[in-house]
Amino acid sequence: MFKTSRHRTLSCALLAASAMTAHAGDFFPPEYKRFPFAAGDLLVSDRGDGKFAVNKVLKVDRVEVQQGRAINIQGQRFIATQTDFLLIVSESFGSDEFDSFDAAKAAAHAGRWTVKVGHVPNRAPGAVLGQTRVGHAPVVEAELSGYRVWREAFDKGEAGVF
Repeated sequence: MFKTSRHRTLSCALLAASAMTAHAGDFFPPEYKRFPFAAGDLLVSDRGDGKFAVNKVLKVDRVEVQQGRAINIQGQRFIATQTDFLLIVSESFGSDEFDSFDAAKAAAHAGRWTVKVGHVPNRAPGAVLGQTRVGHAPVVEAELSGYRVWREAFDKGEAGVF
């Protein structure tokens, strides 16, 4: 800390405070901060009833929640006790239309599957659960229309994540 002037002392304190916010806090658990897939990855999921679906990762956003701010997760409002971040994974979900993993994988590679839900924002642990990467296809702008509507509402505090 500088002792030559009050201005310099304050400047150093502000610099130290901003440096602390650049590091991850402990408000969100570690599994909310990592995700093994990337935008454009094609995933096959087993829905548990013997049917399989193709899903696509649209975006992976690193969202910082400031101390004292709220985030809606699964319909519950959480107030951050410290500044921290989490990954929000946006995916499109396909219909349960395939009778085997291999059939779903072949459809993903051929680009032939039915999108059932165009956009679902999820926390990383939920987005990875039961999914296997089978390929990659670039995300096109038309696929992001639901994401853009959600993101605008999320940024205003009017939407949450699953």
